[in-house]
Amino acid sequence: MSGKVVLSPDVMRDVARITTLATPGVLAMASAPEHGRKGKVDGVEVEMLESGARIRLRVIAAVNLPLQKLGEQIQSNVASAIAEITGMTASAVDVIFEDVRSKP
Repeated sequence: MSGKVVLSPDVMRDVARITTLATPGVLAMASAPEHGRKGKVDGVEVEMLESGARIRLRVIAAVNLPLQKLGEQIQSNVASAIAEITGMTASAVDVIFEDVRSKP
């Protein structure tokens, strides 16, 4: 069969956002001002590069958690989900903790 498959950056954002929110200890995504940049939605920024997608996540975490470990878990989960669902590589997954809060 001929043709091509094209993935929108929106797909990458949705996969990254859903995967991040499903990680225990993540309470929400933190929205950031757009400042005229494309690709930033609900705390997720995706930049498509030749080497793969660079993903930046702005996260609100539950208080009293080891943030370094949580960040590493988010990185692993998102990179795996991107590879499994889209067949593409996440060349980088940056996690920025914007706030910590008590669970509701």
